[in-house]
Amino acid sequence: MPTFSTPAILLRRSSYGDYDLIVTLLSLDKGKLTVIAKNAKKSRKRFPPGLLELFSLLHIECRNPQGRGMIALQEAELENPFSGIRGNIMKTSYASYWAELVNIWLEEGKEQARLYHLLQYCLESLDAGAIGNEELNIIFQLGFLNFSGMSPDFSECGKCHKKIDEIKGGPLFFELAKGGILCQGCSSNSLSPLNLTRGTVKQLLWVQENDLKTAVRLKFSQAALTEGFKFLEKFIVFHIGKEPKSLKFLRNLRLRTP
Repeated sequence: MPTFSTPAILLRRSSYGDYDLIVTLLSLDKGKLTVIAKNAKKSRKRFPPGLLELFSLLHIECRNPQGRGMIALQEAELENPFSGIRGNIMKTSYASYWAELVNIWLEEGKEQARLYHLLQYCLESLDAGAIGNEELNIIFQLGFLNFSGMSPDFSECGKCHKKIDEIKGGPLFFELAKGGILCQGCSSNSLSPLNLTRGTVKQLLWVQENDLKTAVRLKFSQAALTEGFKFLEKFIVFHIGKEPKSLKFLRNLRLRTP
């Protein structure tokens, strides 16, 4: 029976019967995988405590029954537990949101190497605390939208096609349904456009147009930071058609955190 091995990040886990776990992973080589870890609650030798935890970076070996049943997780080696995330409720909330987005959006078994590297980089940065939580949230969401084919267009007005630097005065608007900005003159006929400051739009566009290692060097203004991640969360919810449970928890947690 064929086997395969690959690096993977654990997105979701749930109990199955008395001793087994159903585990969903984002793997480097196979995309999203849902596998069964037989006797995971009982076998401390194969699956020691703390191994199959959310967000853990693993190297897994699986057995593929070729359509005759669920893929079986044979072994897993812990590469990074990201303990700095699980020890902080706010970091856990951001990581949960990213993991749930990936799980909701991706189909099983399609390679998504760019999204894998994005999630790994953001989890490593969140764990280390080298970059602010909100900055990472913007970077992850923009990358996720890009790799999912849903990127918002910040470069020009979606109706008159004026480039952002040619649009004079006043605020900029964003039309969620069409996924693009609108100048003040073109926004009057749109249904419930969102108001965005020019500085926020330019900073989001800069992140969008640069690679990951360049994008993380951008210093957001506090106004652009707050406006940016709140806008992106609304945009993602609109386009995936549901609000992740983890996002609802994250928003409530922000309200309670000074």
